[in-house]
Amino acid sequence: MRKEDETRIAALQKRLAASEARFNNVVHSSPDGIVVIDYQGIIQYVNPASESLFGHGSERLVGESFGYPTLAGEKVDIEVLTADQNPTLVEMRIVDIEWEDQPAYLATLRDISERHALLSELHRSSKDLEHFSSIVSHDVRSPLRNLNLLTGWLLDDHAAELNTDALEDIQLIRKTTIRMQRLLEDLLHYSRVDRVRRISKDISLDEILDDALDNLADEMFRSGLQLEREKLPEIDCNVQQMVTFFQHIISNTIVHCERKPHVSIRCKTGPRLCHISIADNGVGIEEKYIANIFIPFNHLHSKDSHEGSGVGLATSKKIIEGHGGRIWIESRRGVGSVVHAEIPRHSSESKGLTNT
Repeated sequence: MRKEDETRIAALQKRLAASEARFNNVVHSSPDGIVVIDYQGIIQYVNPASESLFGHGSERLVGESFGYPTLAGEKVDIEVLTADQNPTLVEMRIVDIEWEDQPAYLATLRDISERHALLSELHRSSKDLEHFSSIVSHDVRSPLRNLNLLTGWLLDDHAAELNTDALEDIQLIRKTTIRMQRLLEDLLHYSRVDRVRRISKDISLDEILDDALDNLADEMFRSGLQLEREKLPEIDCNVQQMVTFFQHIISNTIVHCERKPHVSIRCKTGPRLCHISIADNGVGIEEKYIANIFIPFNHLHSKDSHEGSGVGLATSKKIIEGHGGRIWIESRRGVGSVVHAEIPRHSSESKGLTNT
């Protein structure tokens, strides 16, 4: 053999040894368990993370039956019994490999018991929140309704007998009661956005906007709101939630406008996304407050002059993000604001979205 060939072979062997060393280091230091199983289901190799997971060393595990289903390409959750017989929930993935020139399976085992416990706790908290919402809906709103009725009857039956101060006090009670009712309604709706089952369908946003405007007809008439709108596209969305989105944004303009309100609705439509912009001539927002505008109950104006609950924009954000989109605001104090909402046209392009 020529010297050049010997040198080339030696270099290849050195690179191969270095590559194997790197691979062994990755496998050895992996936080996930790695197990090699032959086609008869017998364990051929385990890394240190697997030894910790099973509670036994490689000398005990290698040569034993793996005992769990091994179907390449599948991801399953299994319960692994540790040395002290405590079950640990594990996510297992299986791939085909070659091991010592023979076909085999490689199983990666990830301990998800903590994640499962956190999800269970989240589910329990969600149930608690749902129970709380039910209590608020029935047990808290009822006294407010009664208080509103009683003050109304008091005015109807005894208005002539009351002096000016007493009448003003009763009107203040009624106004405060109505505001509290609105706040509770908005809070309940905000808490339910994430829990409502996402039933979506292809529908024109023009139809959705029409429904929102119908719901706001009285407010629009009393405020004299002027509306400009472009033709909107058809998208795959939850109809009621998107009606609520438009309703909150337009209502917010009416509430926070010190002149005859004007709203302009525009839309840029691409193959995947549609970009909705809703511009108004409201009081606007100072730049230092814009970052916090979507926080619930974040009042930027006096409650005496503006009766919004401070939940509408927060609910709108949850709706748009629940559809896999994003929302932001551009604003100038004393000039007006533009709400931008970018939303996927098809639910298949939404990330983190639950369809039913």
